[in-house]
Amino acid sequence: MTPTNIESISHLAVSWALFGLIWTVQLSHYPSFHFIAEDQWQAFHEHHRGSITLIVMPLMLFELALAFWLTYQYGWKWSIPLMMVLAIWASTFFISVPLHGKLGLGKNTEVIQQLVTTNWIRTFLWTAKAVWASWFFWKG
Repeated sequence: MTPTNIESISHLAVSWALFGLIWTVQLSHYPSFHFIAEDQWQAFHEHHRGSITLIVMPLMLFELALAFWLTYQYGWKWSIPLMMVLAIWASTFFISVPLHGKLGLGKNTEVIQQLVTTNWIRTFLWTAKAVWASWFFWKG
């Protein structure tokens, strides 16, 4: 049994939306943290945390629910993207969120660099997931 068209298109769409978002964050947004003036840092970081959450969290929640649904409905091969999503969540909440917590206390270039470096985990996983989603979408 294979996913319906709406399930397949939804999986492909959310995978590529998060792919685009993470690469923008990885190559542009997080590195730009280094260029924010110390006296503007608190306001900037507070705005960043609130606005990025409004963009990312609905997509991540939808992706997680869809990954569980596809695995439940269509079996073991769909556990592969589910495992990627769970690893992304783990990286987000055990690495990125705590680093943002430290940055909420003030600008710290070492912590910013840790954020950029460790974000490669999510970048790799969302890239692999988008490729996987495309493979299974086109393969049928």
